[in-house]
Amino acid sequence: MVSYTQLDQHGIKQVLVSSSGRPKAQSLQQEDADFFYYYDRRGGLISKNPKTNLQKHAYWYKNNVRYEGNCRQTALTPFEKAIGVRSCIPEYRYKHCSCGLNCGCQTHTYTENEWQKFMQTHTIDYGNLQMIYSKDMADHIGQGNYNWDKYFREKAGKLNLEVVSISALEFREKQKPAVVEKVRPNPKEVEVKPVEEVEVKPVEEVVKYSPLIIAGVIAVVVILFLRRRA
Repeated sequence: MVSYTQLDQHGIKQVLVSSSGRPKAQSLQQEDADFFYYYDRRGGLISKNPKTNLQKHAYWYKNNVRYEGNCRQTALTPFEKAIGVRSCIPEYRYKHCSCGLNCGCQTHTYTENEWQKFMQTHTIDYGNLQMIYSKDMADHIGQGNYNWDKYFREKAGKLNLEVVSISALEFREKQKPAVVEKVRPNPKEVEVKPVEEVEVKPVEEVVKYSPLIIAGVIAVVVILFLRRRA
C-alpha cells in the first residue's frame, strides 16, 4: 500500500505504509526544483540546501523533457539555444555503389560534417540515403543521472566560450590575449666619419699663391726706389 502525505509548501514526500499501518523508513533526502532536503529518521527536517543552476537544470530535464524516438518534443529553453543544444542530431546512412549494384556496394554512416565533404566528391543517389537521428543530451552515468558538467563544457568549447562557473552555468567569450606592444628599436645612430686630414704640399701652396707674392715684392721694390731718390 502506498500513501502520500504533504511535506510542506515545497513539495510532496512519499511514505510507504506496511500492512500493520505503520510507516516504513523513508528516504532521508528529498528534492524539488530548487532545494535538497535532509531529514532525520523520524521525518524531521535537518537542513534545506539550495541547488546550483547545474543541479536545477538536471532536475528540470529529468522531469520535463520528453522525446519521440530520438527527437526531442519539449521546446528548447533560451539558455539551451544559446549554448547550442539541438532537438536531435542528424546522421546520414548511405549505401554507396561505386560501379553499380553488382559490385562494390558499401553502407556508411556519416556525421553532418562528413556528409558535407562526401557530397562534394560524389554524385548522390538519394534513393540510397537514410536519415537517422540521435539524442543531443549528456552521457548517462547511472541511476538516472547524467554528466551535465562534461556536456556543457563541450558545448561551450564548440562556441569558443570560456567557462566562468560550470555549477552556475555561467559562460563568457574567451578573453583575447593582451596586446603586446612591439618596442620599436631606437633609431640607428648616424655614423659620423672622422674628417680626413688633407695633406698640404708646400711646393703646391707656393705655386698657388705666387702671384700675390710677386705683387708684394714689386711693391716693396718701388717703395725703396722712391726713398733713395728722395
